[in-house]
Amino acid sequence: MALSFRGQVADFMMVFVILTGYLYGTTDGAVVGLIMGFLRDMLASPTLGTGMLILLYAGIISSLLFSKRFHSRIALGFVQVFILTLAYKVIGHLLYYLVPLIMNHDNNYLPLSAIVLNSILPQILINLVISVPMILLLTYAGPYRKGIRRSLDDKRSSSEEVWQIR
Repeated sequence: MALSFRGQVADFMMVFVILTGYLYGTTDGAVVGLIMGFLRDMLASPTLGTGMLILLYAGIISSLLFSKRFHSRIALGFVQVFILTLAYKVIGHLLYYLVPLIMNHDNNYLPLSAIVLNSILPQILINLVISVPMILLLTYAGPYRKGIRRSLDDKRSSSEEVWQIR
């Protein structure tokens, strides 16, 4: 049984990668993103590499999106899930619209209202719902002992902070 809402299934792998990158940094986000992407490609994709690349970038982007002083705020984990799910769905719909348009000059696609109401908003909502227990588990029963995450934040290089929103 899948957890779904209005035809959209919860994306546990992507939410896990986003929250891991946000809570534990670039290296952990990239490694977990690569592993989850490999599993996604092996289980559900006819090609190997697309899911790996997408989830790798999701882990890296989620670790760099906010400055390190915000990484102790659980509420911003939900903001990360919202932003990256929205970007993932919008880019996916743009590709599904543009590729047939360029290749076959076929511009038949879903209306904008159907895309927003039946795809983007339900996916964001279901991902936010599953991120509640996941962020609590990662925060309080995660892979590192208490206090380790703070020392990881201190070890971040100055190059990581260049791309962070302050």
